[in-house]
Amino acid sequence: MSIKTYNTDCIKFMNNHKDFIDLILTSPPYNMTKRKGGDADTSRYDEYNDWKKPEEYLNWSVNIFNHFNDVLIKNGIVVYNFSYSIENPSFPYQLVSEIVSKTNFCIADTIIWKKPHSMPFPASPNRLQRIYEFIFIFVRKDEIKSFTTNKQISKVSPTNQTYYYPIKNFIEAKNNDKQTKSINQATFSTDLVMKLLTIYAKPNKDFIVYDSFLGTGTTAIGCIKYGCSFLGTEISEKQFDYTNNRINKELNEKNKNTTRIYKTCWR
Repeated sequence: MSIKTYNTDCIKFMNNHKDFIDLILTSPPYNMTKRKGGDADTSRYDEYNDWKKPEEYLNWSVNIFNHFNDVLIKNGIVVYNFSYSIENPSFPYQLVSEIVSKTNFCIADTIIWKKPHSMPFPASPNRLQRIYEFIFIFVRKDEIKSFTTNKQISKVSPTNQTYYYPIKNFIEAKNNDKQTKSINQATFSTDLVMKLLTIYAKPNKDFIVYDSFLGTGTTAIGCIKYGCSFLGTEISEKQFDYTNNRINKELNEKNKNTTRIYKTCWR
């Protein structure tokens, strides 16, 4: 098992790689920092502008998925967590529509991630408390029938019809890893990552998971615990340093026989 991290922009990284990633598991910035006159000073990110115009963000996302198409192996899968701001609840649907219409990907499934704690809207008289987020499962359009999960065969009928034990598209998992909130409020949890890996990843050193928005390293920690290899990119030097310390601590605690490769290609 190897763990590789790069302090660089994901598009810049993917420009130089092709056909070697088995699974992409990531959560991009949601483009929700700018609220009623917000600006760069209100951003939760130190190196990324989380206040793009909607059309700019959609074009940026399409570009990322076109690069995903290059780095994924045949029948590779993209597990993409995305949510919305209270000002633009339709944005996830716009995003999916753009990706499906302008890239080689289609939606294979949508998973509902239910959190223990909801996001309150105390100032709104008509918005409900949001206790779930979407996780979109993208595959290439011509691989919609050939990609695989970890579903196990339950029986084969006399007519050779194969039946599988069900995996439901509803996951209950923690909101975040609490220790990471001081560096980045917008994270998901190792609990969620582990449950997603159980569905889509193989627990062996040759299976490579890529997180294009490494953040505080939650996906990396999940891969270490699960037993597959990991590769991640993060544009923020501050988050990158925090994440590498977190990864090294996890590796030391688990005493894994892991190749740790620390890469920096900052700016």
